[in-house]
Amino acid sequence: MIIGLDASRANKDKKTGVEWYSNHLIEEFKKLSPQGVEFVLYTNDKLKGDLAALPTGWRERVLAWPPKYLWTQLCLWWELWQNPPDVLFVSAHTIPFLPIKKKVKVVVTVHDVGFKRFPELYKKIQYWYHQLTMLKIKKRADVILTISEFSKSEIIELYHVDPKKIAVIMLGYDEKKYFPISSEEVINKDGLTKPYLFYIGRLEKKKNILNMIKAFAMAKKDYPDLHLALAGAHGYGFEEMQELIKELKVEDSVKILGYLQEQEAAAILGGAELMLFTTLYEGFGLPILEGMASGAPVLASDLPPHHEVGGEAAIYSDPYDPEDMAEKIKMVLGNSELRQKLSVAGLEQVKQFSWHKCARETLEILMK
Repeated sequence: MIIGLDASRANKDKKTGVEWYSNHLIEEFKKLSPQGVEFVLYTNDKLKGDLAALPTGWRERVLAWPPKYLWTQLCLWWELWQNPPDVLFVSAHTIPFLPIKKKVKVVVTVHDVGFKRFPELYKKIQYWYHQLTMLKIKKRADVILTISEFSKSEIIELYHVDPKKIAVIMLGYDEKKYFPISSEEVINKDGLTKPYLFYIGRLEKKKNILNMIKAFAMAKKDYPDLHLALAGAHGYGFEEMQELIKELKVEDSVKILGYLQEQEAAAILGGAELMLFTTLYEGFGLPILEGMASGAPVLASDLPPHHEVGGEAAIYSDPYDPEDMAEKIKMVLGNSELRQKLSVAGLEQVKQFSWHKCARETLEILMK
């Protein structure tokens, strides 16, 4: 059996949730490598770092010819047409639209369909490309993987996909990088001052950054020494976020850290009074796991997938109500026993999740 893996996401230098998902699955597949299975990694650039270390039975196919854009639709499709594998696994949404001459089992992960639920939070071109992709996936994919029961229900409701075609496999976290540690050296380097709240993820409108900042400004009235650290790449609505920070006169208290490596993020999480993940829509909420694993108390938005991840080990607030969010922040800041309780409960909660388990369950589906 030949299993082809789209490794283009995993091979990116600056990874976010989807890229890390792809990366960790590939690394765990290497450990699981069953006999009689050959793995082919398709990439738009030469494999880097740990990805480049390929065990016996693995090979890479660098598909680096022009054009720069539409790599999946042109470069990957042409490779599949010429040298089709038995199974193609795409770890994030997009599959080749054009037909392949041989029947190939296609398995694709749809992390969420937030673009369909909240189209106003996406650029129009992003919305239409995601929409076209989902229609192709519905027709072409043999199995759709998704990352929570909530996402499964959304795919069924919004795209009328047969439930039997969808499998839910929960994500994991990297226990070698996320564990309780607080590095003063890292915190000082980034200009942070305790006490601080911490958010990590793309800095964009759909992550509810605006309401998060409003809530922080409200909480700061009772806790004037409080700071807010925002880590992640800039996204749609970043300029509006900057304007709000100025409008609320909290420029000196909000630190925009940019993209962080995992070890640095874990150290800052370990020193946070509270991690915020009060987003408007998620398929899962990977930063919740990483925050808990780092020992940080977590405030998440009151959404079904966040309850699937955080269980009783997090507290939840209405993502549309900055006042409710601010009250929950102040509740945690004013109660050291609650912070300790949340930290201990979070460390227990994350034991249910691992990349090894995620990869093993995924591989079972690929090999069926």
